[in-house]
Amino acid sequence: MCGRYTFSSNLEDLKAEFSNNISSNFSAKYNIAPSQESISISVKNNQYYIQKLNWGFKISAFKNLIINARSETLNEKKIFKELIKFNRCLIPANSWFEWRGSQKPYLIKNKNKKIISFAALKRVENNGDQKFIVLTSQAIGNLKKIHNRTPAIINSDDYRVWLGKNDEDALLTLKPIDDKCYYYYPVSPDVGKTSNDNEKMLDIYEGNNDEVPLFPNLT
Repeated sequence: MCGRYTFSSNLEDLKAEFSNNISSNFSAKYNIAPSQESISISVKNNQYYIQKLNWGFKISAFKNLIINARSETLNEKKIFKELIKFNRCLIPANSWFEWRGSQKPYLIKNKNKKIISFAALKRVENNGDQKFIVLTSQAIGNLKKIHNRTPAIINSDDYRVWLGKNDEDALLTLKPIDDKCYYYYPVSPDVGKTSNDNEKMLDIYEGNNDEVPLFPNLT
């Protein structure tokens, strides 16, 4: 599951990752939570563009906001099966938060890339609001010590495939992420409060007392 993430890169970082043609105004966010607005990347006329979306779908059959969908079972549910054809997008991030158990939050980050891109689906609600959900995949290796799911992260070489017209090819880009490229460390429980949106959310928390080894793969 992915329920919080960070994105504090600037426009120049995004241009370096995607294209010099993109433009938008946005601010750094250190604790992005469901229902909040964030930026997405899509393709139109073969050009990347930035679109601001709110995180989470409202579906009548479910009481709670839907923020994630399992990448392995997208074609088994009508709503996602329809969206996967034409409504794929990317959500830029620098890192994400995951809770080990219910009380111990960790920050997870790629050791090689400043920007990672979550696979996501978007849609327009009946009231015109534009929303997204983050897809997830099975965690492997060290990442399973924190949680059994991770965001589905698209490799930069596959951006065009994921955002392209062929949905069957796009689905092939949804693979478990390479755990050797990621490291994690404990952060303050304060990250659980959505109003706490500042750089301190990224600081190492010394009061965790967990048995999980810190900074795996950071060598």
